[in-house]
Amino acid sequence: MPLLDAARIVHAGGRRGVPGDVPATPDADQARRAAEEELAKPAYHHAASVWQRIWQWLSQHLDPRDAVPGAPAWLSTLLVFVLVAALLVALVALITRVTWARRATRPDAPLFEDDRDAAALTRAADAAAVRGDWATAVVERFRAVVRSLDERGAIEDYPGMTAHEAARLAARPLGELAAQMNQAAGLFDAVRYGRVEPTPTQDTWMREFAERVTRAPLALEAPAGQVHA
Repeated sequence: MPLLDAARIVHAGGRRGVPGDVPATPDADQARRAAEEELAKPAYHHAASVWQRIWQWLSQHLDPRDAVPGAPAWLSTLLVFVLVAALLVALVALITRVTWARRATRPDAPLFEDDRDAAALTRAADAAAVRGDWATAVVERFRAVVRSLDERGAIEDYPGMTAHEAARLAARPLGELAAQMNQAAGLFDAVRYGRVEPTPTQDTWMREFAERVTRAPLALEAPAGQVHA
């Protein structure tokens, strides 16, 4: 390569072989000029020029101090950081929404995932409400309602039971509370599978419903032909 040849000339003190029996031996100044002329060719500067232009563009357009024309450097920097933060929040919200949408397409899953009694489930709901985790509070509160109905002999829960199955079985024992039980089951599913992000008001409603179920007299005679899944 020409560049390698020029370097060799300088390294060799200006000695460069030419065809023939008598080698030409340029002096040091001639060797240096030859190397400078070789290195000055456009082929050696094209790539460096491209990268230099890219770096200059990035420096001009990505410097937060100059992002807002005419604004002080501190204000321009602040606005850039606010914009970046807003974009990150929007990205997180979009990812969360997509996750909820995927979870919403799931079929009903089992209501219970462990064998805690009604009191333990109620304590878990209370603790979640204290820390502002309304989703866990609503879900655990409904589970406590169903488990309490099982403990009182109104229904019999079983592995794989879903919220709506529990509501159907509890319709007769609960009597006039059956419609609210269906509503509670719908809220449970919507929260559990990401279709609804619950509010403190919904947690309060579920808490009051659980208290009404606790005080309600139950019709304990099971309907004839009741079959469990």
